[in-house]
This record gives sequence, C-alpha cells and structure tokens, in this order.
Amino acid sequence: MSDRKTRLLALHGKGTSGRIMKTQIKPIVDVLGDVLEVHYMDGSELSAPYQGIESIFPKQKYYAWYQQPTREALQLAHDRIAMRLSPSMALALTPHEVQAGPFGASFLPQAADLPTPPETPSIATPMSSTDQAPKRRVSDDMAVALPKLGETGRPWLPNPIAGMETPRSYPSTAGVRTPLDADFAPYDGLICFSQGCAASTGLLLALNARLGCKAPLPVQFVILICGGRPFEADGSMERVQSTKVTPIAIRSVHIHGLQDPNYEESKRLACLYSDVHREVIELDIGHCPPRRTADVHLVAAAIRRTIAGLY
Repeated sequence: MSDRKTRLLALHGKGTSGRIMKTQIKPIVDVLGDVLEVHYMDGSELSAPYQGIESIFPKQKYYAWYQQPTREALQLAHDRIAMRLSPSMALALTPHEVQAGPFGASFLPQAADLPTPPETPSIATPMSSTDQAPKRRVSDDMAVALPKLGETGRPWLPNPIAGMETPRSYPSTAGVRTPLDADFAPYDGLICFSQGCAASTGLLLALNARLGCKAPLPVQFVILICGGRPFEADGSMERVQSTKVTPIAIRSVHIHGLQDPNYEESKRLACLYSDVHREVIELDIGHCPPRRTADVHLVAAAIRRTIAGLY
C-alpha cells in the first residue's frame, strides 16, 4: 500500500457548507487521520440554512449545489465539482465553454416559479427488487430529525467581495486553510452527505454518458452518507432510474440511516453503483453522519477496506 495519504474531496448537504461538513464528519476523519487527507468544498449557490443548522452554526454562509434541479443548475454544479477533480475531464464533459475561473462558475438564472423537489422525499412507492442493495449490519443510535428544505438562495459568485475570506477547501485537520484553487493534485475519492451525494453521482453518470462507461473516472471510490439519487440532467425533475443507466463501476461505501426519511431513496442511490465493490452499512440514525463511537468505527473500517482494495 502507498505511504501517501488518500485524498478525498468532501461535498456537503443542502443549506450547510464545507465548514459545517468538516464538523459533521470529524469523528470519522479523526479515526482515519493516518490514511486520509480531506478537503472541503462549498456548493454552487448561496442558500437558506436547513432548519436547526443556524442555531448550531450561526452567522455563517450556507450553500447548496442547486436549489431546483434545472438543467442549468445541475450543469453548474457538475462543472464546479468536475473542475476541482479534473479540469481536462470537465472540459470534455460540458457541451458549452466553461466560463473563466477555476470552478467553472457562472451566473445561474433564478427559477422562482419552479417547485423544489425534496432532497429527502417521503416514502411513496415500494422499491423493486432491482433497486435493493445488500446490507452489512445495523447498530443503534439516536434518531435525528430531518431539517426542512431552505428557501431559494442567490447564485454563487466567486469571491464577490474583494479581500473577503472565501476558502473553498481546507484540510480536515486543524491548521492553515488551503484555498481550493491552490493546486490540482488528483483526488482518490469523494465523501458526500445528502445533496452532495446526488450532485457527485450525477456528475459521474454524466461522465459515463459523455466519455463511455469504460473510460476512467476522476475518482476511484465514493463514500455516500444519507444520500439520494441525482435528478435527470435534462431538467425534467425526475430522478435517475437504476434500470436505465449502466452502474458506476467504482468502489462505493453507502451509509444509510434507518430513521432517515430518505432511507428508501438512499437504497435506490446505492443501486446506481456496481455491486462488485459496493458496501452498504445501515445504522440506527436519522439524516446525519454517524457520531456514536461504535458507528464511527464501523464506517471507518469499511473505508479502510475500500482504500486497501485500491492497491
């Protein structure tokens, strides 16, 4: 196994931020500090905070990868993530010219008249057998209530105020913050929560469609926590069906909360990934990253196995 640490890019949930996610997954990252280096990235658009987040993380900026999954909003989110993972692959992905700047940032027209599909929908339809993913084990935890969706925010602007501190990424361990555009060293994987799972998976599916399923992807594995399926890139506001796409052929670790209103949707998300190297962990938690010691060590062990399988 390589002596260098495995590099992960972290993508947060809607109505939070990279800074908040750093706190949310700190127990996991601390256990894996000997093998992981994690950077954090803010979403494409400013957003209202999730209900309850502001009381814990007050007086901060909150972001979303998109407010409504319109074609333009999804493209912007994919561009932003892709430009961080692999600028050359991002240029191959986009049918239009990516605007100047290291993040592929652009102005996003507001879509105030469009309904906002929930990132964590209620369970409305049973899953088919093709949408079932294998379970690993269950542990106990306190259920955490799912916050309500925030209101539509403004488009994201790169460094809108001169001199304003707007780091897009910083190491998971304490110390000097590293601006996201400081370098383009490759990332080995992604660790995502909630809407970040949908945004990253949508990007990987778009790359598969654009470059072919046999083309290498910019990351070798993903860790998806309480996520949901991406929306169709055409702006139809329909979620991607696992029966209509080729599974993403990289290693994946899926953490599902048994008390999460998004539980069934998380299982459907897992089915978008190849079952050859897919590991699903079900915990007695709500819509939140695991924090209990037993749960954290269970997840950390799965991540270690995934990393070991890369070499």
